[in-house]
Amino acid sequence: MNHTSLEIFSVVAEELSVVKAAQRLGRVQSNITTRIQQLEEELDAELFIRDSKRLKLSPQGKLFLSYTKKLLSLGEEARQSLHPHSPNGDLALGSMECAAASRLTKPLAEFSQTCPEVRLLFSTQPTGQLIERVQQSELDCALVALPVDDAGEPLCPDDLRYQPLYDEQLLLVLPTAMSHIRQLSDIDEGKLAAFAVGCTYRQLAMQMLQNMGASGRRIQVQDVSSYHAMLACVAAGTYMCMLPESVLQLLQLPAGLTWLPAGHAVTQLIWRKNYRSPALDHLRQLLASEANVSA
Repeated sequence: MNHTSLEIFSVVAEELSVVKAAQRLGRVQSNITTRIQQLEEELDAELFIRDSKRLKLSPQGKLFLSYTKKLLSLGEEARQSLHPHSPNGDLALGSMECAAASRLTKPLAEFSQTCPEVRLLFSTQPTGQLIERVQQSELDCALVALPVDDAGEPLCPDDLRYQPLYDEQLLLVLPTAMSHIRQLSDIDEGKLAAFAVGCTYRQLAMQMLQNMGASGRRIQVQDVSSYHAMLACVAAGTYMCMLPESVLQLLQLPAGLTWLPAGHAVTQLIWRKNYRSPALDHLRQLLASEANVSA
């Protein structure tokens, strides 16, 4: 079992296709198949279930993948540690959609200019999923909005560290049919367009609405995948949505829609407790220079 075999297994596990994995890795399919077979023989375990030429991870494969991600991440971290003053290698960064839209354009452009030897791997998801991926070493760091306790302190898992960056003013955008609403407490029913479960803003919106009028019992939630889709739902006349003011400033609000202040949330950068790399250190510095809250 070596680094190359682990990398091949990881890509096949992500693609669930030898053909796609071969294309992604620039290898012939027979080489990919042989490597996987050799790895299975070495481990004395079936990593994939092969059904009508389709692949899916076996229970043992899923378990081994979690270790593979950690080993590959640790190997990359070790390699980068040998060149502490020269950021290089891969940096897997995740982000909420809102931070990607309104906060990352400038610092990531500067990062690419000042760290040309770093390959930045970027993806967006809700906070809950990003936290899990950082913990599982699928991501090196991520911009999230950590849930808070009753005292307003971030609830950060023990195996992660965080750096507060942006204080976001949240807005509840209302459809034309709700233009008469002047305060949040007047809302006792309606529909909410939000990102999937795991999104902190969705959770905050539901908590807020459940404390109103009819305790939110008549609030229905529609999952969407983008802020443009959220506003389209609101413009259709039956949905509300919650988003940061910084995002709304980037979008054109359809005529007739109104909004109400709905509290604040802080965006943080998270990473694993013992993870260090020159690339991460440089990214943290760039993000801190744009932050509107102090660490």
